Amino acid sequence: MSYSSDTKEELCRLEPESVCCLLAELSGIVSSAGSVIYRGGGQKRLSIETENAAVARRAFRLLRDVFDVQPELITLQRARLGGRSAHRIEISGDEASFVLEGCGISVAQRRGVPREVTVRKCCRMAFLRGVFLACGSVTDPQKEYHLEFVLGDEAFAAALQRLIARFDLEAHHTKRRQMSLVYLKGQSAITDMLSIIGAQSARFAMEDAFIRKELRNNANRATNCDSANMERAVIAASRQTQAIERLIGAVGESSLPPALLQTAKLRLLNPEVSLEELGKMCDPPVGKSGVNHRLRRLEQMAQALDKTDRS
Repeated sequence: MSYSSDTKEELCRLEPESVCCLLAELSGIVSSAGSVIYRGGGQKRLSIETENAAVARRAFRLLRDVFDVQPELITLQRARLGGRSAHRIEISGDEASFVLEGCGISVAQRRGVPREVTVRKCCRMAFLRGVFLACGSVTDPQKEYHLEFVLGDEAFAAALQRLIARFDLEAHHTKRRQMSLVYLKGQSAITDMLSIIGAQSARFAMEDAFIRKELRNNANRATNCDSANMERAVIAASRQTQAIERLIGAVGESSLPPALLQTAKLRLLNPEVSLEELGKMCDPPVGKSGVNHRLRRLEQMAQALDKTDRS
């Protein structure tokens, strides 16, 4: 299964402690995945459709436990899903009206977050859990950090965005193929959202993936830095060797001070070693900065000769 499916499986195993949270979660499912069809005589039929079998079982159980109704569970084959199954829960007549009223949903008004069932913070969290189960998804953190809710109602999308903001999280709103999307980006925001809706295992998995990714990135940066430093050292050693050869060829070894001559010979014999290693070869030993100073002096002398030759 995917990371998103695993997250929903985890949420479907949660057992909220209070009836109000069960109701709020169901309200979130109905608000985001429910549709109402009117039959003859003004009779309503409430239909909830999902591709996830665990979510279908969750919604069925919540309807039965919270409202003591007997919904019908139908399995469908959808050509648009590549022949995969979809699941529909249906309730008709007075039971449909009873459920909608209990969930705080009025079909005559624009959709929003029902205030009656989201008064308490725990219920707002449960409502968000229901919306995620019905229309949410979260990308595998090994690839990127993205959590979204795909909604058919723009007014409800805006209301959901405001609800998320009450938890000090910034959700973004956009459109995709006539659908409204409310989404969060970034590891920190998404782990907070997973914690809010109760997906603690999914949160820990994301944090673990983030730490592993950071360790890999740090190791790569260190390797790249070491490679760059080595490349710079090789270029500098080649430049120093060429400068020393030009200098000695022009003025001879006897014209160089003993300390500079010693360093020059060591560099010519050991073009691959670092400044620190070169300093240890000197007699007496010299520190890294001292060797660097001597080599720069030799390069400056060679450059001065080059200018004299050109003039």
